[in-house]
Amino acid sequence: MVTWQQWEGRIINGRFPLREYLGGSKQSAVFLTEINGSKAAIKLIPSDATGAHVRVSRWQSAGKLSHPHLLRIFDTGYWRAEHEQEMLFAVMEYADENLAQVLPDRPLTPAEASQMLRPALDVLSYLHGQGMVHGSIKPTNFMAVSDELKLSSDGIRPVGNAEESSESASVYDAPERAKGAISPSGDVWSLGTVLVEALTNRLPTGERTDENDPELPDNIPQPFEDIAKHCLTSDPGRRWSTTEIRKRLDRTPVETTEDVATQESSAVPEGHEMYAPVAERNASSLHEGEAIVERTGSASKLRGVRLAVTIAIILAVIAAAARLLHRNSENPHPASTPPPRQSAESAMPPTTSENLSLSKTNTGAVDHGAVAHEVLPDVPLSARNTITGTVRVTVKVAVDASGAVSHASLASAGPSKYFADQAVQAARKWTFTPATVDGKTVPSEWSLRFEFKRNGTTAAAQRTTTVP
Repeated sequence: MVTWQQWEGRIINGRFPLREYLGGSKQSAVFLTEINGSKAAIKLIPSDATGAHVRVSRWQSAGKLSHPHLLRIFDTGYWRAEHEQEMLFAVMEYADENLAQVLPDRPLTPAEASQMLRPALDVLSYLHGQGMVHGSIKPTNFMAVSDELKLSSDGIRPVGNAEESSESASVYDAPERAKGAISPSGDVWSLGTVLVEALTNRLPTGERTDENDPELPDNIPQPFEDIAKHCLTSDPGRRWSTTEIRKRLDRTPVETTEDVATQESSAVPEGHEMYAPVAERNASSLHEGEAIVERTGSASKLRGVRLAVTIAIILAVIAAAARLLHRNSENPHPASTPPPRQSAESAMPPTTSENLSLSKTNTGAVDHGAVAHEVLPDVPLSARNTITGTVRVTVKVAVDASGAVSHASLASAGPSKYFADQAVQAARKWTFTPATVDGKTVPSEWSLRFEFKRNGTTAAAQRTTTVP
């Protein structure tokens, strides 16, 4: 019996090589391919499968849509290999991984759930405004493309289309889906189900009838509990629209550990050293993720997706840094009078000696000390594979006169408590050559910034003060 894996190496219509089998089922397969020298994914289904030609029509319609958080479809068509049945194909944007690969390991934090929900709402609002529905909102279809979250697009269809009998029911489907009803409110139900699972690792429970609303797990934080309740009502007419969900989400901002833009724009005081690389650990290369469907078999399955990094935050960081440089160049301060620090740290409540402060001018000989030994967090591969982009954590450390760390605390925790804890534990093990004033060793304070990526961890040190 021919298996999908045996098709690796074939070329579709002389244009799309099947580089690697990524996953599939008896009725479909997804392969890694390339288009114009870039990675892409290609999905194949037999042309005689029930509803296959309807699927091609959907692919063609979806290929005309354009949204920054919607996976792009580049090409569709038919292909027949010698002695093989005819196949239908769609070439799509390649996704590194999907949400279904992280949930078996851990639920999302409220901050991550918020960053997952917002782009999904934007996509659904766009589709519903075009008279379309997504029709397949579930964790496998929340995909990471570089640092962006995107929804799959191969199941998009017009409002009101009846389901084909070959399409199996999903636990994420609205109750009315069993009757063939396809509507925007069905997408809202599915989104609510994904939200509950993402936050709790549990699905709503109860009989899937039109009369009874499902029961939600306990301890869902606000505003997500309120959103989930209004998504998962059995009466489609009572479900919130995407606009109402967005208003509720905006009305109760999710508390994150730090505002990344504020953290990154914190001024480096005049006369202080800028961050410089200290160490880097290279991890082994990871397997590439699947694009459209779940992988079959744990050996080829990536374990996670990070949704915490957004383009808006990155742009805010860059803009803040530019403003800072411009302000410093126009308003120089005398070396003896350090400028006031308008930063996230200055806005923090006093925490006794842990706060970072500016050093007083000293006319004696000063040696600010240096890093003697750095320690990087020992992050297991399963945790590292949940990262897409970069997780940044800043730890401030008090260094005693012997060069040992006497205290470590978070200055910028980033989006993940796990990685923040790892950074603090590592920071406590750092050692420094003691700072000296007039030949006498004195305490000092440093700021250590850790950057966690899938392929390794880096650390950078910034001296913040020397205490005479």
